[in-house]
Amino acid sequence: MNPYAILVGLLVLAWAGDALARPKSRRALGLSSGAEFLFAGILIGPLGVAAVTRPTLDALAPLTLAAASWLALLVGSQLGYAGARRVPAARLLLGLGLGAAVFALCGALGWWLVPLALPLDGDERLFVALGLGCVGSETARAALVWGAERPGVRGPLHDALADLAEADDVVPLLGLALLFALAPQPEDAALRGAPLAALGITLALGLVMGALAAMLTRIEARTTERWGILLGAALLATGLAAQLGLAAPAALCVMGAALNLLAPDGARLRAMLATTTRPVLLPVVALAGAHLDVRDGLALWLVMALVPLARLAVKVPALAVLRERLAPPLRPAWWIGLALMGCGPVTACVGLVVATRLPGPVGRLVLGAAVASIAVGELLGAGALRRQLERAGEWQPRAPDPAPGATAAKGPP
Repeated sequence: MNPYAILVGLLVLAWAGDALARPKSRRALGLSSGAEFLFAGILIGPLGVAAVTRPTLDALAPLTLAAASWLALLVGSQLGYAGARRVPAARLLLGLGLGAAVFALCGALGWWLVPLALPLDGDERLFVALGLGCVGSETARAALVWGAERPGVRGPLHDALADLAEADDVVPLLGLALLFALAPQPEDAALRGAPLAALGITLALGLVMGALAAMLTRIEARTTERWGILLGAALLATGLAAQLGLAAPAALCVMGAALNLLAPDGARLRAMLATTTRPVLLPVVALAGAHLDVRDGLALWLVMALVPLARLAVKVPALAVLRERLAPPLRPAWWIGLALMGCGPVTACVGLVVATRLPGPVGRLVLGAAVASIAVGELLGAGALRRQLERAGEWQPRAPDPAPGATAAKGPP
């Protein structure tokens, strides 16, 4: 299929994502992770009807990188916040700790077990371990998404889960920065053989661009001009990172955090950026599904099982131990950790970017693990989250829509 036709389809998908998730609508359709579009991408990709071929996907690589980096910018801009509410320091540290623990366990399992099913050299073994850690350590903001869609969903347990879901998003993006710093660079690359310098420049690039955007938005208060500033700074940072062989999503995440910290009206900028989450997420998830490649056989199925199991092995026991302090005086069920099994935009972003940057077995295995994490998270996490909120009395049925003309009949207040 022609790349321009695919581009038009992605734009239509972005419009649909905006229409289905518009805050003023009475009901937001679709799964919080966009998993239905993941499977749609698999269906139309080379593994399905092959409406989209691998050369076409390669031609869309710059667009893929830009979209994934924009999602990372949104994540960085929300760091430390759950909606408009600041995440308490204790929950922020707990979320970061859970994410780091999952990262370490996924990486260790990948390092020791994947070479048993697929021959890998030393560098590839390390890259697979880091990539699996990245795609396993995010928690989707499903609690926040559902809270926005259902006005009755609020309470201490909802807020605790939302805080933990927000806190760990930075872990996979920092891991991605390290992975790209260690990845092979072109022969003439300025940063070849200097991984520490590459990692530092990745973070510094995001910090500088975030500070620049914050300064310009301080001067310009008009919304339309601010969109131009944000888009221009994001594209410039993405292009510079790509040219240097660095992790553009990691740089954009730091940019978002710096923007939020340095801008005088960070809340307004966060609200602006948040409106683009769903429109950008759905095309990225669909592209991730289309990129899926199963040629690695046993090794692919191994990592697709290892990463979700590692997430279960960390989150369920840890939260079972901490449930007394999670949302006092409520005592959640021992399986509360299942409610944090969902994966979302960061997992899709990391899997897709690694598959594009390292197109061999490393990229295929990491993307396969990302797809499995999203699918298993949707199967286990969504239902567990709803049951926990219902058990806590924080899941209220939506009020029926008013009859046509009922509002007009009431007259002015």
